[in-house]
Amino acid sequence: MSYNSSLPADTTVPEEIRENFRALKEDKIVAAASATTADLAAAATKLATAVNINGVSFDGSEDITITAEADYDGGHLLTANGYQQLSNGLILQWGVATGATATSFPIAFPNQCFAATAALSVGGNTPRGVTSIVTTTSTITIYEHESDGGESRSGDTIKYIAVGY
Repeated sequence: MSYNSSLPADTTVPEEIRENFRALKEDKIVAAASATTADLAAAATKLATAVNINGVSFDGSEDITITAEADYDGGHLLTANGYQQLSNGLILQWGVATGATATSFPIAFPNQCFAATAALSVGGNTPRGVTSIVTTTSTITIYEHESDGGESRSGDTIKYIAVGY
């Protein structure tokens, strides 16, 4: 089997392409013919520029071990009144509270409760809504009203989600 390694005769081909072809013919093909299998394998698997994968330098020349970033789970309670604490300190909490009654979070926020949202979990024909939510680092109090007259209510079941650290 043979091949023709002559430069293209077409002079409309840009000089840069012609030079690249010449370099390929003179250097790479000849060098490849005299290279050992080990040389070729090393050159074929190593990246010209190493990249970082999850903070580990990788150039393809050897195996690397990727470990998970620091354990994200700083603690959790996966129940109806529960929480998930992340390794960076952020805490997500959820639960069921009784309207107009201070309800303890599953765990206290060590610093601050950033935000909370709530939704009523009641039936019936009277429209009701959450009026306000008051939080401390350890409790949530949710106030509600009847929207057909603005009357304050208490005692209904209210579901909440709170975020803090």
